[in-house]
Amino acid sequence: MNKLPHYINALVVTSLLLASGLGLADEPPLKLGMSVALSGPAQEIGKQLSDGAMLHFEAENQAGGISGRVIELLVSDDGYEPNRTVLNTKQFIYEDKVDALFGYMGTPTTAAIRPLLEHSKTPLLMPFTGADFLHQIGKYHVFNLRASYQDEAQEHIKYLVSEKNHQHIALLIQADEFGITVEKSLTKALALKGLKPTTIARFRRNTSDVEKAYEQIKQTNATAVVLIGTYEPLATFVGLADSDKQHLEFTSVSFVSSKELFARVKPNPPIMVTEVVPNPLLCKAMLCEKFRRIVKQKPHLQVDHILFEGYLNALVFSRAAKQCNTQYSVQCLLNKLPWVLEHDGDLKMLFELSKQQKKLPVYRSYSS
Repeated sequence: MNKLPHYINALVVTSLLLASGLGLADEPPLKLGMSVALSGPAQEIGKQLSDGAMLHFEAENQAGGISGRVIELLVSDDGYEPNRTVLNTKQFIYEDKVDALFGYMGTPTTAAIRPLLEHSKTPLLMPFTGADFLHQIGKYHVFNLRASYQDEAQEHIKYLVSEKNHQHIALLIQADEFGITVEKSLTKALALKGLKPTTIARFRRNTSDVEKAYEQIKQTNATAVVLIGTYEPLATFVGLADSDKQHLEFTSVSFVSSKELFARVKPNPPIMVTEVVPNPLLCKAMLCEKFRRIVKQKPHLQVDHILFEGYLNALVFSRAAKQCNTQYSVQCLLNKLPWVLEHDGDLKMLFELSKQQKKLPVYRSYSS
């Protein structure tokens, strides 16, 4: 397995020591394997997700763990490259014998491990992607705690067409499974409005080579661009358009990390980013207030949508596992995860879910 960054290693060891002090060392740990980008141009996303998860797991272990079992989160860096995700996953499943894969980051990386999921039947919990194949019945076990990219795409077209009256919309697409998935959802949502993309320009994953794509879009009559990728290349694209005074309007999906994107662009270009969790800085729900208090005690962290999503992923896992009591099993966990989302009062209040509204909502962030 790739060597873990020191700060992740330290958190795992600290959790185990805390458990030992509480008399939990005799119980086998609940092991979770997490493969995310901790290096490369998308590393801030992976760091926020894993840091957010550890915020809750540390507190859970300090309070006694799950029925006397410590939660051990093993985090490996894949650099947002599918071949490295496959290697990490093999290590987790066949060497580390994890109970579940947790919080995996990205569509192309998650798509690459589907054969391993089918073969091992190891569940994949709370992946950081809204890919269609994870929302369909497959030969593997998946639990999603985020809206699908189809839902996000519909929100983009509602915003751009119905609210902002754009008729000429271009797509900037990361050239991989992530881009293809969201592209299909966007073109479908546009078609429902009687529209087609003005053009579809592409760039390579883990690069900021967007100049050709920019020139392609610049030659059209586009007044808005939906940006599908990570924060570095998308910020570069917005910067090119701003320098040329193109006066374009932009949107992007939740994967981008709105905090990282907004930090890299001037305040002038209007950007709307769809989100899958409420704004943790503003929301009044008890879980938001608790999250803000915890982050305040960690000077190296800042309140952020993705950090909050990582925290919620860990919280939902823990609350579902506790429902299994001493009869914990993978099947019990898989049964209790949707049960918790439907019955847990804190989560229902956070997502404003009711008996009529069971679908996870889509939110928005704005650059200014």
